[in-house]
Amino acid sequence: MAGERALRADARRNRDAIVAAARDVFARDEQLRFDDFAARAGVGVGTLYRHFPTREALAAAVYQGEVASLCDQAHDPTRSAGENLDTFLRGFVEYVLAHTGLARTLRAVPDPAVLAEGGIQLERTVAELLTRAAVEGAIRSDVVVGAVMVVLHGISSAHDRPLWASESREAMELLLAGLRTL
Repeated sequence: MAGERALRADARRNRDAIVAAARDVFARDEQLRFDDFAARAGVGVGTLYRHFPTREALAAAVYQGEVASLCDQAHDPTRSAGENLDTFLRGFVEYVLAHTGLARTLRAVPDPAVLAEGGIQLERTVAELLTRAAVEGAIRSDVVVGAVMVVLHGISSAHDRPLWASESREAMELLLAGLRTL
């Protein structure tokens, strides 16, 4: 992160253009040679490699930005804590369902530490949402964040199932029903 802030304005624009192009490619689940990301971003191949030496490094940058965006949307002051939790968890499922190309690329990342920061940020957000919803009385107070994260990981990794989308949505509804107070 510190190195990113030190980039010149033109280098920052180039990096952002590459990430935006990659986000679009991964969202469409397009099969694209790594060098072709440069053309999509309107930069040279050398610029691509200077910022991202591998496809996996580029996917990790997209992932980090997407996690940050998802987590930023978790706290809408116009909604109750319980509504924020429901919206976030359902939104997570829809995001995962819509971004299978990114998930497929991220599975090839050999260093688990690359994805750890995003996982920590997601877990921190879920923990905060659970705490606020429990204090509000919208959900049970005995729910541990790890149990919710296991469900989210399960949904994320079950993409090979033929009915993955409908089953993922159903799993989330079961989780939400189990969280609620009676």
